[in-house]
Amino acid sequence: MLGRVNKIVGQLQGVGRMISENRECPDILHTISAVHSALRGLEAKLLEDHVRHCVCEAAADPERLDQRLEELIALYKRRLA
Repeated sequence: MLGRVNKIVGQLQGVGRMISENRECPDILHTISAVHSALRGLEAKLLEDHVRHCVCEAAADPERLDQRLEELIALYKRRLA
């Protein structure tokens, strides 16, 4: 995951350089689109790991499981807002 984060940071720094170099807007927008895509990929991987590990581990304890499920529901609702 840290590798993904570092790649995103590098892309964002690239956007800053592009702006300071007065690069063409479509080029900058293309790079911003790549950052969005990378963030969505990171988000999906993190959510998958959360479900596979945190939620599954909580399955043995009904109270913890309920808490983890509420977290997932809240995350999903925020995503739709």
